[in-house]
Amino acid sequence: MSALPPDAPRLRAILRHLEEQIADNETLGIYLHLQRDAVRAALARAERKTAHRSQRPSRPRRPAPPPADAPDRGELRATGYVIEPKRHPKHPKPALIHLADCTAPQRDTMPVARDQARLGLVKDAEHIAACEVCAPGTSLGIED
Repeated sequence: MSALPPDAPRLRAILRHLEEQIADNETLGIYLHLQRDAVRAALARAERKTAHRSQRPSRPRRPAPPPADAPDRGELRATGYVIEPKRHPKHPKPALIHLADCTAPQRDTMPVARDQARLGLVKDAEHIAACEVCAPGTSLGIED
């Protein structure tokens, strides 16, 4: 941008617009990372299931190692929050943030850091919502 206006009011307006765009894209980036992680986990499960079916029944099989970026169960409990992704990207209902021990999720969940859960609930209400059963917003300090 070589031709910026010289006056402060227009520069402030441009700066405000750029900061809003950065904030919006950060939220979208977090959501897309969460969706990508959910797809990777589903792919790993599908590949393990396919490998299990094609295997001979008399030969014992060692379990496939989890993907390098897949969290273990201990890490899941340590985060305290999980996200239940949308059924598909154009589904009208948003992805849901749950407490890690919530029993309400109907699909596989992925662990989410406290900061990501809070940011998603605060800045991206169109795509991410809090579970109504476990109310993670309360423990995140978000008014419900």
